Amino acid sequence: MKKFTLLSAVVASLLFVGCGNDTKEATTPAAEKATEKSVVEKATEAANSAVEATKEAATKAVEKTAEMAKDAKKAVEEKATEVKKAVEEKATEAKKAVTEKVADAKEAVAGAVDTKACAACHGAEFEKKAMGKSKIVKDMSKEDIIKALKGYKDGSYGGAMKGLMKGQVASYDDAKIEAVAGQIAK
Repeated sequence: MKKFTLLSAVVASLLFVGCGNDTKEATTPAAEKATEKSVVEKATEAANSAVEATKEAATKAVEKTAEMAKDAKKAVEEKATEVKKAVEEKATEAKKAVTEKVADAKEAVAGAVDTKACAACHGAEFEKKAMGKSKIVKDMSKEDIIKALKGYKDGSYGGAMKGLMKGQVASYDDAKIEAVAGQIAK
């Protein structure tokens, strides 16, 4: 009986161990598949999460870049406006300076031509009394010279030399009178 009991115990142990092995072998692929599925799902979730995070980061980067570009464009436009204004101011100043120089040159040329005729009576430097009777012209201001020349032209100015001077300035317009007076006053 001891042999039978011992034998029964060994057979039962083998059966139990064998069943356990069969069960282990039978459940291992299913467990592995479940584990594999779980790992794949987790990896997929992690990948999807990473993709979403990357999309969000890229969207934020694009938005920030667009904002920076907008700010840069605004700054460039403001600077361009400042530069344009400065250029316009300088151009206006240059135009004014050129206009003044041209006017001075015209005055000098016109005055130089016209004052040569005056030099015979008034002297090359306008230092003489014409025929000993007029004022010394170099001592007069430009305004006084203009007044005298216009007065000679319309007959309202001058003494003994009024008639002679009227003939000299009869063809002068106001611009020519200004030019001659400017040349003499220099």
